[in-house]
Amino acid sequence: MKSIWLGLALLFSASAWAAPAGIMARAWVVIDQASGRELAEYQADLPLAPASLTQLMTAYVLLGDIRKNKLSLGETLTVPEAATKVDGARVFLKAGEQVSVDTLLQAMLVQSAGDATLTLVTATDGSEAAFVKRMNREAKRLGMTRSHFMNATGLTEPGHESSARDLARLSRALSRDFPKRQGFFAQKELAFKGITYYNGNRLLWRDSTVDGLKVGHTTQAGFCMAASAQRGDQHRIAVVLGGRSDAQRTQDALRLLNYGFENFDSVLLYHAQRPVKMVPLYRGTRKTVGIGFAQDFYLLVPANSAVRVKAEVITRQPIVAPVRSGQRLGALRLMLDGKPIGDFPLIALHDVAVAGVLGRGWDSIRLFFSR
Repeated sequence: MKSIWLGLALLFSASAWAAPAGIMARAWVVIDQASGRELAEYQADLPLAPASLTQLMTAYVLLGDIRKNKLSLGETLTVPEAATKVDGARVFLKAGEQVSVDTLLQAMLVQSAGDATLTLVTATDGSEAAFVKRMNREAKRLGMTRSHFMNATGLTEPGHESSARDLARLSRALSRDFPKRQGFFAQKELAFKGITYYNGNRLLWRDSTVDGLKVGHTTQAGFCMAASAQRGDQHRIAVVLGGRSDAQRTQDALRLLNYGFENFDSVLLYHAQRPVKMVPLYRGTRKTVGIGFAQDFYLLVPANSAVRVKAEVITRQPIVAPVRSGQRLGALRLMLDGKPIGDFPLIALHDVAVAGVLGRGWDSIRLFFSR
C-alpha cells in the first residue's frame, strides 16, 4: 500500500494548484468521502478538545443500537434527574418527563443538548460512564488513534480529546454506515416545548450542498466544525478544530470544502466483487478465475483528468489451482498522462478447487507447451 500512496502523492505534488490558503483554525483536514483520501491537512493528528463534536461519536454508537433494534426512534425515555443538572447547552428537560428517542437525537444534534444526550446514554447503558466505554471501543475499531473520550457530551474534562483526522474518519463512517440517518445531521432547526432551536452550522443556510454535520464550542476547544457537502456525485468532508470565532470556523470549513471540490475528482472505477478481468487458471475445476476488488474501488485524481487515466492488469502466470477467495493474484496498474499513479492489488473473487485427475493431466500438458 505504501507504493500506492507514494504514487498518488507524487501525482498530486506535481499539480498546478496549491494547498488551501487562509485557514486560521488550529488543526484541520479535508477528505474525499468515497475513498477516504485526504486532500489537505494541517496538524491533523494534534490531540485537541473536540467540544460537541464528541456527540458525533455518541450518535454513531446510538445509531448502531437503533440498527440492532436495541433502541427505537419511536420509543419514549424517562428523563433522569442527573440529566437536568448537566452543564452546557440544553433543551430544559424535566426529571421524569417522557421524551421520544427521535426528539432526543434531534435535540442532541441540532442544539448539542447535554440533557438530551444524558437521557439517551443513561437509557441504553445505565450510566454515562458505561456508555463512554463503548464510545472508546468503537473509536478504536474505527482507527481513531488520537481519540479518548471521557464523557458523551463534549464538556471540557482532562484527557477528553480527539483530532481533526480522527473526526474526519468518524464523519465518513457515519455517512457510510448510516446513510438513511443523514437527515439528523442536516436538520436546521428544532421546535420543542414552544421554543425553536437553530443549528449552529451556518453552512446549512449558506450553501445548499452542505448536508451536515456538527459544530461545537467551549472555552478550551475554541470553535469547531465537521462539515459535509455533496455536489453532483462528489462528496467531501472538512473538519476544523480550535477556531477563533463562529464566523472563522464557518469560513474555514467552506474554503476547505470548495478546495476539495474544485481540485479533485473521485471516480468509481470498479464495483466490489465484480471481475476486473477473467484470467486463465490451470489444474482447477474452472478454466478461469475472476479477479477484482473486495470493496468499491474509487480513484482520486486531479479535477477533469479521469478520462486520461490508463489501466493495465498485471498477473504472474501461470495461476494454478487451488485458489482461495481473497487471494492476491495480480495488480491494477494505473497511469495518468504517462506517469504512474500506483499498483492496486487484485484478489480472487471466488474459490476454485483442484480438478480431477484427467483435468490436472490435461492442464499439465497445456502448462508444458505454454512455457
